[in-house]
Amino acid sequence: NLAQLIIRAFYWMDEGLQQNLRKAGGPKVSHAQSMVILVIGEGVRRPSQIAEHLGISRQAVHQSVRELVNMGLVELVPDQEDKRAKIVKLSKTGMPKHLVAADILENLEAALAQRIGKRKVKHLRDVLASDWGEPVGL
Repeated sequence: NLAQLIIRAFYWMDEGLQQNLRKAGGPKVSHAQSMVILVIGEGVRRPSQIAEHLGISRQAVHQSVRELVNMGLVELVPDQEDKRAKIVKLSKTGMPKHLVAADILENLEAALAQRIGKRKVKHLRDVLASDWGEPVGL
């Protein structure tokens, strides 16, 4: 089924990311934590927006963020637009690891293109980037 194939593809990419991060001296992080790091790296900073972007609860994001803060990979700083809120940013130790993660993901995509072909990877990218609309209620 399509959902299982998408999940399998996600885990293929994430496992490659995890293995290569560890080879580069990075910490062991969970799948959820690596997704939070990647979203922060894309410029999404508010926990509520991270949750929305990932399709998970704010509580799950806060849990991952707390763990990442304890690892020294991210930090919570005051939100300049809303003094009551905090935003998440990569720490000085977290930033180099993120840049390494971006390189790893680029290399994984290139490796996938070698395995299944550049046209298939481009098509996959186009399909996944398409606007699928709201979920269908059946």
